[in-house]
Amino acid sequence: MSTGQLGNRARLKSIWWLVLCAGLLTIGWPTAAPAADGEGAGPASRPWENYFGVAILPGDRAIVVGDKGVVMSSTDKGGTWTRIQLTKNSQYLDLYSAAFTPDGSRGWAVGDGGTIFRTDDRGTTWTMQTSAVASALLKIAVIDPQKACAVGEHGVVICTEDGGANWTVKKFEDLVFFDVAFTDPNHGWAVGEFSTTIRTTDGGKTWSVQTGGKRVVTFDPYFAIVFKNASDGLVLGLNGIDLQTTDGGNTWKAGTLPDQHRSFYAAVTVPSDGSTVYYVGGEDGTTARIVEGKVIPTATVTSNSITSVAFSSNFGLAVGLSGTIIRSEDGGQNWTQLQGSRLIETRAQ
Repeated sequence: MSTGQLGNRARLKSIWWLVLCAGLLTIGWPTAAPAADGEGAGPASRPWENYFGVAILPGDRAIVVGDKGVVMSSTDKGGTWTRIQLTKNSQYLDLYSAAFTPDGSRGWAVGDGGTIFRTDDRGTTWTMQTSAVASALLKIAVIDPQKACAVGEHGVVICTEDGGANWTVKKFEDLVFFDVAFTDPNHGWAVGEFSTTIRTTDGGKTWSVQTGGKRVVTFDPYFAIVFKNASDGLVLGLNGIDLQTTDGGNTWKAGTLPDQHRSFYAAVTVPSDGSTVYYVGGEDGTTARIVEGKVIPTATVTSNSITSVAFSSNFGLAVGLSGTIIRSEDGGQNWTQLQGSRLIETRAQ
């Protein structure tokens, strides 16, 4: 990034904003249409909306979050959707991430202006919580029903140990963290700008810098971090940069994947199935599987950037810009757009 591009860093509100400021994409930012009551078109026909987060709960219930407080839920693999809009102080603020406990009973969604909402009914209703920060929160990781950590702009890392009643705040040098992941209740990592990785070994009480951490113009950002087990993890960033660990994140090795120049913004594994596959998505609708150090691209079914990916043992969903929601039912080998899905309810909460 150039010095001029770094000057725009205060505008970064999501992975998409970073891409815009880096000059990698030049299409316009769509304006979200107002909510309307009753049945309407499915999300595939809402190109004015952008979706930033997706989660799949046990029982294959899917939750998608995005522009203007949008939360959508589906119980039939995206065939039909219930859509609500959450408000904070009468404002519709963008939501960037949603995550849940392993049993799906409790979850959080985070977004602009330090916004935090919690649900205790699998995403049907949501309650606003106080976060003590005004910075955009771009990703949240849920450890258990009481513990969660979120990261975002201005070096902010916030964690709770009491179900979100209180959040402790840590701040690093003024940079943006884009992703956070835990392998167990104690060990977690966050990644972000300037090739930064930070680590906690006490459940988020303290954090230390492992790589980056300084505003060095030649260090590109990391966008995503994922572990397939307690030992093996992967970090992905701008223009295909990567890190891998095989010792539980104690050390990281750069440049382990074949040379390629696509930016991946999201990476996941299938929970609790012992999978050795990383599923990734990124710029211009790119999707791929990473198996034993090899990047295996899949056919592109959209030109819109993918911002988040989720898998259950039965299917996967990826969401992105301009109303993008795509589905895989064969372990990420092929994807299809949900052109026929229906929106069965739209309401404000």
